[in-house]
Amino acid sequence: MNYTWDHSTPDTKEPVDYVNPNIGTLSYKTWSTSPTVQLPHGMVEVDPHTTPGIGDKYLADKIFGFSFGASSIMASTGDLNIEPKANASDFDHDLETVSPYFYGVLLEAYDIEVMYTVTEHCAYYRFLYPSADNSQLLVYMPGSVQWFYRPGIAQVEIIGDHILEGYHLSRNVKTFFHAEFSQPFAVYGTWKNKEVIPNSRVQSGEEIGVFITYHTPCGERVEVKVGISYISTDQAYKNLAHEIPDWDFERVKNRARETWNRVLGRIRVEGGTEDQKTIFYTAIHRALQRMKDITEYGQYFNGFDGQVHPSGDHDFYTADQPWDTYRCAHPLQAIIEPERINDILQSYVRMYEQYGFIPNTPNIGGDHASMVGRHITAIITDAYLKGFRNFDVEKAYEGIKKNALERTMLPWRNGPITELDRFYSEKGYFPALPVREDMKVEDPDRWRENVAAIIGSRLPYQITWLPEVSVEEWVQAVDPWHRRQSVSTTLETAYDDWCLAQIAKVLGKGEDFDYFIKRAGNYRNLFNPKIGFMAPKTAEGEWVEPFDPKLSGGFAGEAYFAEMNSWTYTFHVQHDVQGLINIMGGREAFIRKLNALFVEQYTMDKPAFWGQFPDMSGMIGQYAHGNEPSFHIPYLYNYAGAPWRTQRRVRDIMSIWYNAGPMGLCGDDDIGALSSWYVFSAMGFYPVCPGRPVYDIGSPIFNRVTIDLGVKTFEIRAEDTSTRNKYIQSAALNSKPIDRPWFYHDELVNGGILEFSMGPRPNKAWGSAPASAPPSMSR
Repeated sequence: MNYTWDHSTPDTKEPVDYVNPNIGTLSYKTWSTSPTVQLPHGMVEVDPHTTPGIGDKYLADKIFGFSFGASSIMASTGDLNIEPKANASDFDHDLETVSPYFYGVLLEAYDIEVMYTVTEHCAYYRFLYPSADNSQLLVYMPGSVQWFYRPGIAQVEIIGDHILEGYHLSRNVKTFFHAEFSQPFAVYGTWKNKEVIPNSRVQSGEEIGVFITYHTPCGERVEVKVGISYISTDQAYKNLAHEIPDWDFERVKNRARETWNRVLGRIRVEGGTEDQKTIFYTAIHRALQRMKDITEYGQYFNGFDGQVHPSGDHDFYTADQPWDTYRCAHPLQAIIEPERINDILQSYVRMYEQYGFIPNTPNIGGDHASMVGRHITAIITDAYLKGFRNFDVEKAYEGIKKNALERTMLPWRNGPITELDRFYSEKGYFPALPVREDMKVEDPDRWRENVAAIIGSRLPYQITWLPEVSVEEWVQAVDPWHRRQSVSTTLETAYDDWCLAQIAKVLGKGEDFDYFIKRAGNYRNLFNPKIGFMAPKTAEGEWVEPFDPKLSGGFAGEAYFAEMNSWTYTFHVQHDVQGLINIMGGREAFIRKLNALFVEQYTMDKPAFWGQFPDMSGMIGQYAHGNEPSFHIPYLYNYAGAPWRTQRRVRDIMSIWYNAGPMGLCGDDDIGALSSWYVFSAMGFYPVCPGRPVYDIGSPIFNRVTIDLGVKTFEIRAEDTSTRNKYIQSAALNSKPIDRPWFYHDELVNGGILEFSMGPRPNKAWGSAPASAPPSMSR
């Protein structure tokens, strides 16, 4: 049987035809991705709401509805029942079509075909019913299904016989909608607190919804168009009237397809396998969903403080987590969508003007604090040094400097400075809690040798972590769950301060440059040469002992680290890899340590290790590709004279930890971060240190990559690359031989051709000279 939403893949595939939104919908970790229909940075995103509690969406057995702005809409037949579980329907992935611009599925319980597409601010649904006396559409407002939706207060009104309007208020932010139905309502009403009220037109509160009933002959079609706004229902209506003025589903779908294809097509690839192209274009698609453009057609926008403000050219909000995205998601956008970057940077300036500081996590209505570091600094610096200057850089600099000097460094906090921040300013490292007297040991080295026995002696089996050694926390501002993360806080702040120094230098702020470049070297204060790892140090200047670089720190290692351990964070010095090489004892010692990272095992059983470090997924030894602090590490061989090892490692990671199926991502995609790494690495280069406009060279998997820069193009050619031919034999940039495993951003955006000769065995001499290494703070 062919369904109305079936569509075949064309003989000649365009970039959009390779995208598979079901990649990553079965996760190695906590929560999977979702097959979202959304335009690039679109304000509206539509998903199937599948069985609650099943984090792996691909394995869910039922659909409960489809996102309807901040609400959910579900179709059914038979007697009215507002209970979500009673209305849920089985579905079959073999009777489902997923794409970035269109979704179609059969609700098997009712034999209803559902499909939808989107514009920037609107969603368009089509429901095809079987013959039924009572065909229902139910709109669940947020709060009416607690396990699905954000809590909050909602209001809805039925206007005439084919319009719904309303809003949802959560975290001081209102999301308004205006919905139009293609068929007049035969029967309608609302409910509140599970009480059904026929013929009711207005409802408000925390647990409310709307039901609409139709009498449908076989094949009856009901379509629904919804406009969304952060300003008002009137603005939602204007958005809908502007973007979907008629009832032409195919036109809207085709426009959405063309929009995606145009953006995805800014990078064209030749060669490689069909799976590699699928992973590649799906990864670009995920990266471009990351940031939402909230510009509307009115003269105002709903600001980051929840209030209405005059609108600029574009205004953005995002569920962005800079800790995840500064590394490669933002740098990728700077290449693919340079026209958006200045607007994004100016949005950060508006946040500063509205809040008085730039939130670590810019997100309308959120708590604006998460993870560790102030990586908005890195995002602004990286863009500015890549030539993006059409924003208020002085105001932006004022904001990031204020963050560095007047806002706490504590993870998951955005408050004023604390005694720990003052200590950092004086001593150059974030102090760990002191060790309790009863946990001290006479011989820490012997203790480390016996860690496996200590772990094995702890029963029952699930309780295998090393015991906590610290005294109780006394600084009230410290998050009790995420703790101090003292080593990560030091290392990531040192990097942010390096970024701040770079932009201070360009702006001619010499005193600031001297101050922050000195702080950029603070990573050295936590390298313990005795054990060869970054390690926690107390305010008294004593190394925390006992300490194991793999297992100490409790859940997620967060007494000392952010979701990882010292094996990873020892290499978290992107801005001064040469300096790290120096304190480790030189190139050969550094390479030995990197090699050891990729083979070091768990000490305990793998499931028990993941019980302590759930974010350390996608593991190769202690390298954990499923979490962002690892991303740059495979490229560090370039700095130590062994680029061939980088080429081998990045190929292994792409082959092992990415595929074109539901388990195609080895960790949380984190707003396109994990996907962006693949896009860069598949092209053959990666931004190890955002803030320095340089790319490290890896190993391209495509014969040819063409990046559309507008009036110019940049090509990466590796005609003979293959699974075996992973090693670079020689390289040329614009026909001139190069013997360095890196190139400048300017060399990319000025257009040209980067050519590689590839082979099955490494050329260990290429790019290996000390003078060929990428730049570092210490060089």
